[in-house]
Amino acid sequence: MDLRVLRVFLAVVEEGSFSAAAERLRIAQPALSLQLRKLEEELGCQLVQRLPRGVAPTPAGLKLLAHARDLLARAAAARDDLRGEAAEPTGEVTIGLPQSVAAMLTVPLLSRVLAELPQVKLRIIESMTGYIPDWIREGRLDLGMVFRADVGSGLVLDHLLEEQLFLIGPVDSPVAPLVPGNGEIGHVTFKVMMHLPMILPGVPHGLRELIDQRARRSGMKLHVVAEVDALAQLPAAASAGLGWSILSFTSIQEAWEAGRIGAWRIEDPAITRSIYLCRPSDRPGTQAVRAVGDLLRQVLETLVQDGTWPATLSGEVQSGGHL
Repeated sequence: MDLRVLRVFLAVVEEGSFSAAAERLRIAQPALSLQLRKLEEELGCQLVQRLPRGVAPTPAGLKLLAHARDLLARAAAARDDLRGEAAEPTGEVTIGLPQSVAAMLTVPLLSRVLAELPQVKLRIIESMTGYIPDWIREGRLDLGMVFRADVGSGLVLDHLLEEQLFLIGPVDSPVAPLVPGNGEIGHVTFKVMMHLPMILPGVPHGLRELIDQRARRSGMKLHVVAEVDALAQLPAAASAGLGWSILSFTSIQEAWEAGRIGAWRIEDPAITRSIYLCRPSDRPGTQAVRAVGDLLRQVLETLVQDGTWPATLSGEVQSGGHL
C-alpha cells in the first residue's frame, strides 16, 4: 500500500471533497480520483461515497482512516529519526485548544512558531475539551489541551499548570464585600458567594462539576438561578446585572479589561482548574510535534511568570520537561 495514495485518501476524507483535496495536495483532480479508485480496487471495497455535497467515508473507509493516520504518523517519525535531531523540524502540527485557552495561547504560540520553526505549518483547532481526547486517538490532532486527567486510555497527559478561577459580576455591585476598586481584581470568600444569584454552566459541564465539588467539600450550596453552557455569554450576563458567575481569567480578560465586569479572586477555599497537555501513547511524535510542544511550554511559562495568566506552573513545566 503506497503511502502517497494513503495521503490522497486522507485528504479526500478530511476535506470532504475531491476538489479541496486536490488543491490541498496540489495535484490535478482527475489524477487524485484515479489514485483513490485504484486503492479501492486494490482493497476490494468502496472507501468513500459521493454525496450531493462532497464525499464521506464508508464504514470500510472509516476503518482505513485510523490505519492511514497511524501509518503516516509512523512514517513521518521514522523519517525524522533517520534525518537526525540536527535537522530542522519540518511538517504540519495540529493542536486542539479549548476556547478559553485558545484566547490566551493562540497569538503568542503562533508568533513563536512562525519565528523559530519556519518549516513547520501549525494548525490550531478550537474545540470543546470533550472532543479533544477522541480526536487525538483518531489521529486528527497531534496534541491537545484538556482540563481533566480521566480522558480514557491511549493517551499520555502532562500536567502543565493550575489555573485560578474568578467570581465575576456587575461593576456597580451593591454587595459591600464586593465593591470593586478602580479596575483592580478584588478578593472574595466562598461563603459570600452563597448569597449571590449565580448563572453557571449546567451539569455535566466540567467547570460546573468542579465548582459543585468545591462547594460540597466546604459544606455549602450555591444559589443557581440559571444555567448557560455558552461560556462566552456569561460575562455578558454578568455585565447586564443578570447574575454572577465563576470563570477562568482567560475567559473574562477582555470584558474585565474593558471595564464591563468586576472580577474577584476566590479564596477560602480557592478554586483552581488543572490543565494538561495530551498526546497519543501509541504514536511517536515527530520532531516538529516535539518542537511545538516545547515552544508551547515556554509560552505558558512566560505568560504565568509575567502575571499575564493567573496560574501556577506544575513542577514538570518549571523543570523544563519535554514531550
